[in-house]
Amino acid sequence: MSTQPAKTAIITGGTKGVGKGIADRFATLGMNLVIAYDRDDQAAQSAAEELEGKGAKVLLVKADITKRGEVEELFKRAASEFGQIDIVMANAGVEVIDRTFADLEQERMDHVIDLNVKGTFFTLQQAARHVVDGGSIVVTASTIALYPPEKAGIYASTKAATRTMVEVLAKELGPRRVNVNSLSPGMVKTAGVFTDISQKLEKEAVDATPLGRMVLPADVGGVAAFLVSDDAAMISGQHLGITGGAVQ
Repeated sequence: MSTQPAKTAIITGGTKGVGKGIADRFATLGMNLVIAYDRDDQAAQSAAEELEGKGAKVLLVKADITKRGEVEELFKRAASEFGQIDIVMANAGVEVIDRTFADLEQERMDHVIDLNVKGTFFTLQQAARHVVDGGSIVVTASTIALYPPEKAGIYASTKAATRTMVEVLAKELGPRRVNVNSLSPGMVKTAGVFTDISQKLEKEAVDATPLGRMVLPADVGGVAAFLVSDDAAMISGQHLGITGGAVQ
């Protein structure tokens, strides 16, 4: 039996969708989980109970990641509860794919930039300061940065920004043997704007995917588990697509 202590992972936006899929997978590996969420207390408590049922120790932290001070407090609480931080999943984000450049309101633009760019940057900044040598940092990006459709200008731009953050941070933290990568899912069923997907849209997505089905949060969780494992120790500064072969 292994005597290695359980690893501790921080997951932002870890109570629903892709973040929950990652948390589920990490729970099966016996990790300590620090789950950051912003608004839905009931969903957070339900997620925590489910993850604890899978064997994880869970710390819920309500935090607005667009505020630097709250992100700092998130990391302080994680370290206080579990000692060291081995893994950070910068997953929290918001999608806007229904506004043309001409129609995008400033309030909505500010919200997307604040969460996807500033929030991700603040999370990665604290990760760079607190993750142990030899640890792992993973960002949830999106294939939309490579294949941006109409009406997704601001969202695709923010995800392109997170890819750049990954590439820079991978170089800065390389001497500490910290690998930094991103996950780039395509259309994920039951997550984001596809939480309540129409049969027509699902059929279109499946028809465009060589492997014959949409990506699920559990698929993303499995790839995340690989990227934070010892098997991926020499993978850094990369963007791993999870699309079932679709070009989206």
